Amino acid sequence: MMKKIISHVILDTIYLKISAYLLLLALYIPTFYKLFSYGWRATDYTHGPLILIVFIYLIFRKRYVFYNPLDNHLHLSFFLLLFAGSLIYALGAIYKVVMIESFSLIPVFLGTTGFLFGKEAFKNIIFPSSFLLFLVPPPLFFIDMITSPLKFFVAGVSESILKVAGYTMSRNGVILSIGDYSIVVGDACSGLRSLISLMAVGALYAYFQTIPITRKVLLFISIIPIAIIANIIRLILFALITYHFGESAGEGFFHYFSGILIFILSLLSLVLVDVFIINRRKKNVR
Repeated sequence: MMKKIISHVILDTIYLKISAYLLLLALYIPTFYKLFSYGWRATDYTHGPLILIVFIYLIFRKRYVFYNPLDNHLHLSFFLLLFAGSLIYALGAIYKVVMIESFSLIPVFLGTTGFLFGKEAFKNIIFPSSFLLFLVPPPLFFIDMITSPLKFFVAGVSESILKVAGYTMSRNGVILSIGDYSIVVGDACSGLRSLISLMAVGALYAYFQTIPITRKVLLFISIIPIAIIANIIRLILFALITYHFGESAGEGFFHYFSGILIFILSLLSLVLVDVFIINRRKKNVR
């Protein structure tokens, strides 16, 4: 009789866990439909589906958390987090703002897991849940607010370097003039697109390193200057190829494949920062 009661309790617990997360999945099906339909079609966020796949993988690595029995304690803080996330979701759905709606998944998932399984489970899924930030497309005004100063900065530094190298340069805003050619520094050259993707990859890279949290944060932050420097190099190379080989050469093969090349070089730079700066600091501390 006792075995039967225990088995019923275990089954009820499993059903409760499954029901809670199935309900969560059902709640966000319309959100993911919107993201696939138009939220991830923006050039800066075509990596959205990959972020979702990585999130599933990270949660799978922490699956032992969900094998734990339900926490009998009432965690008010987690309930409030879940409630706040639900309000954010409702606001996003009512006002049809996919950014707010998709962002709400983070507090809702964290709050649900913390409420059901307690503090230890909550701690284990903080990074996988936070990683979902990279699938949330920000509003256009925010993108413009960041992209514009980046374009001016990249254009200004590139102009200065080329002048030092002996080239006759002039700049009008984000338009560089070299020889008989004019180069407009577009959004792709600002570094924002590569910065978003690099930050996602860099966050993963730092997460899997066996170093203290402070060094992980330092490694992650180093992505910002790496991405900006990489795009300055990209713009300089583009200007030099255009100047020496003509506009068709600059806008041909190099224009389409320089982004991939710069992305790879940026990742290698991140590894070099880890090996020669972060790990060297680690050895010095010892």
